[in-house]
Amino acid sequence: MTALRKPLTAIVPLALCSLLAAGCTDGATPSGNPSESATGKPTATQSPQGESEEDLGKRAKAALETVSPDDPEFVASGLERVREGMHTVSPLKKRGAYKVSVVCVGTGTVKVSIADKAPQSVPCDGVSAGQRVENAPAQLPVHIAAVAGATGMVAWQITSLPS
Repeated sequence: MTALRKPLTAIVPLALCSLLAAGCTDGATPSGNPSESATGKPTATQSPQGESEEDLGKRAKAALETVSPDDPEFVASGLERVREGMHTVSPLKKRGAYKVSVVCVGTGTVKVSIADKAPQSVPCDGVSAGQRVENAPAQLPVHIAAVAGATGMVAWQITSLPS
C-alpha cells in the first residue's frame, strides 16, 4: 500500500495542473468586467468598428491638428469621450475673432453649443466642423453633448483669427 501512495501523490498534482491549463485555454469568455484584462487593469473600450478609444482619439486629434499649441493663434483644445461630453469656458480677448473646431469619431451625432448661438449637430464621421465667433465675449462657453446612442471620441480646438 505504501508503494501505491507515492505514485498517486506524484500523479494528482500533475493531473490538476493539466486540468487547470486546459480550463484556461478552452476558449470560454471570462466573467467580470469586459474592460479589464486578466491582470485586472482597465483596457481601452472598443467601438462597434473594433477601434479602441485611443485609436478613435488619435483620429479625432489628427483631423484637428492644424494649429500647434506653440502657435500664437492657439487658444485651447481637448479630447473627450462622446458619452461624457465637454463643458468649458475659455477666456478670450473681448471682441476678437475666433474659430471653434470640433470633430467626432465614432457613431451617432453630438450637439455643439457655442455661447448663445443655436446648437449645431456634428456627425461622428471624423470630419471636422468649424464655427466662427465674431466679436467674442471675454469668456466663451462651449458645450458638447452626445445625442442618444452616440459613442466615440470628440476633439475640439479654439483658435484666434486675424482681425
